Amino acid sequence: MADYRSTGKELRKSPKGLIAAVLTLAILGAGCWGVYRISQGMEPVKAESSSEAELSVPEQTVVSEPEDRILYSSLSVFASDAARGPLMLINRDHAANDAEEGIVQVYAKKGEHYGLKDVSIKLLEETLTALNAMTDAYYQDMHEDGFLITGGYRTKEEQRKIYTQALADDKQEAVMAGFSDYESGYSVSFVLTTGKGYLTPDNPDAGASGEWLKQHAAEYGFVPRCPADKTEQTGFSGDSSHYRYVGAPHAVYMTEHNLCLEEYLALLAERTYQGEHLPLSDGRGKSYEAYYYPLEGDSGTMELPVPSALPYTVSGTNRGGFVVTVELQ
Repeated sequence: MADYRSTGKELRKSPKGLIAAVLTLAILGAGCWGVYRISQGMEPVKAESSSEAELSVPEQTVVSEPEDRILYSSLSVFASDAARGPLMLINRDHAANDAEEGIVQVYAKKGEHYGLKDVSIKLLEETLTALNAMTDAYYQDMHEDGFLITGGYRTKEEQRKIYTQALADDKQEAVMAGFSDYESGYSVSFVLTTGKGYLTPDNPDAGASGEWLKQHAAEYGFVPRCPADKTEQTGFSGDSSHYRYVGAPHAVYMTEHNLCLEEYLALLAERTYQGEHLPLSDGRGKSYEAYYYPLEGDSGTMELPVPSALPYTVSGTNRGGFVVTVELQ
């Protein structure tokens, strides 16, 4: 009877069986060790080719724009345009630019709810459109026609005649041809028609009509051109019948901060394109911002930064630059 006490007698009987057994044990041992290392996190499975491919792709940085960021492009403008627009300054120190283009006869396109002292009165069409809207609104609120238009655009020749006559009448505030705001086409003069007659807007007897104008004129883009308390800035004594169209966002700001045109343009000159823009409102819920850009050269064209996807308007200041007004969404 054979003895099996740990002698390995059967194994020694077959060399081939011995080799097979050794290989089997080696494979099983290696497999168990591999499973152990993987289970312990020591040997993670990874695809070398995928890793190498990822390393070969250059890193890309994506920059997201803030939602309130305005993107700009450029607009080619003529240097001469810096002396045109509803924000252009005309006074004793700043001459008017010829404004024949766009001038229309008021009578031909007038609104229904105001009268004309003279059918020959003219205005820039932009001014006339705003005047029609303002007088229509007045009628809706007050249920009466409350305005008589007494003056508008003047040619240089017309202003020369007025100046000559004023000197003959010893009126010291007369303005030479070329330096009257009425030569802009944006100035209009009027009186209010009430039960007490034709009254200037600041006359206490103008009553509710005068109050309506104080509260709503700016919403339609109009401001007093020569306020009585701004004589030092404008160079003219108070004239409450003389109004100037500048556009609603600017008129509202000027009215709220009691600024004449000279003061407002000085303020805008500090709100540059590169710096902090001026926030504005039209008094009806729309928001705007405005910035100033200086004139580059006295002739030819220049590139003006303007929004690439938002509505905007451009006006010269007639004092060395442009104002861009952006309607925000």
